[in-house]
Amino acid sequence: MYNARLFFTTTSKESFHPINPTAGAPQRHRLFKLVFVPLLAFSLFGQCAVVWTQLDDIRAGYFDFVLYYSAAKILNDGNGTHLFDLDVQRDYQKNFGGGYRDWDLPFNHAPYELLPLLPLAKFSFPVAHALWTAINILLLAIALFRLFPFLQTSHRSLFVLMALAFFPTITALKMGQDSVITTLLLAETFVSLKHKRYAIAGGLLALALYKPQFVLPLLGILFIHGRWTSLFGFVSAGLLLAAISLAMVGLDGLMGLITLWLPMINRGHVVWPELMMNLRGLIYMVLHPAGLTEATNVLTLGSSVATYAAMLQLWPRSAEEKNELFDLRFAAAVVMTALVSFHSYSYDGTLLVIPLVIMLNQILKAPGPYPVRHRVFLALMIAWFVPLVPNVLLHAALLAWWALPLPIFFAVIAIEILRRSAERRSVIKTEDSIPVACQI
Repeated sequence: MYNARLFFTTTSKESFHPINPTAGAPQRHRLFKLVFVPLLAFSLFGQCAVVWTQLDDIRAGYFDFVLYYSAAKILNDGNGTHLFDLDVQRDYQKNFGGGYRDWDLPFNHAPYELLPLLPLAKFSFPVAHALWTAINILLLAIALFRLFPFLQTSHRSLFVLMALAFFPTITALKMGQDSVITTLLLAETFVSLKHKRYAIAGGLLALALYKPQFVLPLLGILFIHGRWTSLFGFVSAGLLLAAISLAMVGLDGLMGLITLWLPMINRGHVVWPELMMNLRGLIYMVLHPAGLTEATNVLTLGSSVATYAAMLQLWPRSAEEKNELFDLRFAAAVVMTALVSFHSYSYDGTLLVIPLVIMLNQILKAPGPYPVRHRVFLALMIAWFVPLVPNVLLHAALLAWWALPLPIFFAVIAIEILRRSAERRSVIKTEDSIPVACQI
């Protein structure tokens, strides 16, 4: 004699969380890896080969690390009040690297971001760039390590290879950009939310305010869902960072930062939508052949609002952080953030490592045959890692088309969330219909 409700509940839970879903390495997973792993290896090799051919340009200061290095030198020389003066930045950038550029590489981030770079700016430019690259590789390793407890042990090496072979990751390391830091902060935010440490999650988001377009969408979700301690952590850390920035450059310096931000709504100078991996870039590419690019900003705003509204529907107020549905919701939120970010270049796509590994992990641990949505995602993965395709698109000033899988990726995660949510509701409803005292 045993309780029928207990039996039904146990078997239902096992249908969602199999004891060992990857036992025996299912044939479909082996076939996928047989195609995907060599593709990743070739992609990583191809990206490294491209970087090798660009080493002289990197040492000559043609890439973005020069803007961080020069800004840190300005601060080290006690010229913080002139940090956001473009003429001052140009003068400093000419003093090292030996590279001649007919375009500006302005530093237009919050001053506090330069704190870890101040010691590096005391070294020569090539040495500082090498040290910064090593630091970022370490930070990427930490981000993956923090995600590992929520990923299948048997697939972790695959996720590491995937993160390294991802075009935005290599680009961020080559350019000396800060995108790996953003990825780490978002990974830590995910971990904090999983453990219900909402204030810490808010503080972590505030640390990434040097690029607010990758922070505010997620903060908005937490605010709408009444996670007030997250808002408290965000505001507290944000005020501290604002005070630090004010001390570094003064009020006039901060006003100079605002003057650098204002022109970024229009194409030109440092704003090239055709190179952006977001809705703005895709819409610009669609409108360009018809000569309608002036409507880009309006259509981007409308599509961004619609995408954000869809994300709110996928993340209800009753969402529980502990279950795997939350993992998928966070992954969808990061993809949404990438889509609606108004200013996002290839290296900023490094943050997509988080949703990619979360979604692939969910697929590889599923016990049944691949449904259509999983096959679509795996096809997207293979297409995204075809070697050197983004390099060709970048050379042709068409990189925005490489973001075409992003809306599809968002839709696939959305369908996965909706299907799993419906299945859970169905199980709960069935469980509630069984009398508690029913026995066999």
